[in-house]
Amino acid sequence: MWIKWLLIFIITAPAWGYNLTQDFLNGFYWATLPINIVVEDDNSSRKNVLIKLAEESIEEWERKTGLTLWDLTASGSSNMIRWSTNFAAETKMDPNSVLAVAIRYTNGPYFARTEIVINGEHYLNSDLENLKTTITHELGHTMGLDHSNNMLAVMAPTLQDPYLGLHNDDVSGMVEAHSQTENRQLTRYISPLAYEQKTESQPLSCGTIGPTSALGANAFLSLSLGILIGFVRKLWSWFKSLI
Repeated sequence: MWIKWLLIFIITAPAWGYNLTQDFLNGFYWATLPINIVVEDDNSSRKNVLIKLAEESIEEWERKTGLTLWDLTASGSSNMIRWSTNFAAETKMDPNSVLAVAIRYTNGPYFARTEIVINGEHYLNSDLENLKTTITHELGHTMGLDHSNNMLAVMAPTLQDPYLGLHNDDVSGMVEAHSQTENRQLTRYISPLAYEQKTESQPLSCGTIGPTSALGANAFLSLSLGILIGFVRKLWSWFKSLI
């Protein structure tokens, strides 16, 4: 019987927990919520796919958290989700290991604009499930969630594959970011760093499952943990069939 409870603990216990981005911790926040955001793409069929996946991602975040976080609009917003066929030149990031990047621009004490740039040259983004995971992950960044140390979370630095849905850690992190944002809005909080420079950008990348050389030691550890968890899940399924 102890083996059963040990396996349950390994599968369900959070490894570490969510983190908030440095700019959010420095006191920057959205002046109003929800965040109005649009999908921009010259390819109409691909744009429709991106809209559908963004809608699904937003619906899941909002259903799991009980919060209203984004408003996906047809036009009229400088916040955007867009596909890039020249990802390396536009973001200065490795196109072989980075699926997407979320960029937040600040002005005064507020987040003024956010942009999710999807790496259209990465093969993993050609799979719709992976692409939805990427969008879900990057949306989390727009609200101030950084990479989680819980490798079962969507906000983990490596791609959640297969997609298991938002983890409790993701939900807890988003609720915390929203709560702090609301409190700052109510108190009209101004960060001490707000006017050090007029406009500031803070890029955050979404890591992918790839070669060890591209991932580095920390990401390789994350991948190894993911493989171990996958093995334990299979073992647990086999064990349940015997009891």
